[in-house]
Amino acid sequence: MKVTKSKLGVAALAVGGVLAFAVPAGAAVNLQSESPGHGTVKIAKQAQLKANGAATVVTLNVSCPAGWLFTGYVSVTQAVGNITTGGSNRTSEVACTGYTQKVKVPVTASPAPFKVGDAYALGEIQVRSPGYQYFYANTGREIVNVQS
Repeated sequence: MKVTKSKLGVAALAVGGVLAFAVPAGAAVNLQSESPGHGTVKIAKQAQLKANGAATVVTLNVSCPAGWLFTGYVSVTQAVGNITTGGSNRTSEVACTGYTQKVKVPVTASPAPFKVGDAYALGEIQVRSPGYQYFYANTGREIVNVQS
């Protein structure tokens, strides 16, 4: 059987098409928002309202190498009536365990209280190695404020 250039081209396109669908589309996105091997951060879906909405407590799921340190940052924004309310806060420096750690970050609302329902949260970690090199990872997602 004689193989022509056109048959090779068609075969190459077919293999490329199969590979394009076999590789998950989100893989590249995750690599852009995380520092592979240095740290990852994810925001829990639910946040707990406190003091009639004066604050909400957001949980960050953080992983980084044991012996390193991280600081977590959170900001929350929510539409309340015809205004937008929000706030931000950070943790103190926390020692990494090498496993996923849950860190609760309270965020106070201004100018109006948070309410039960959908909001948007941004999370970031700053990870510091023992040699004082800094790495960052961030994420954002819709969260749901619930009564605690």
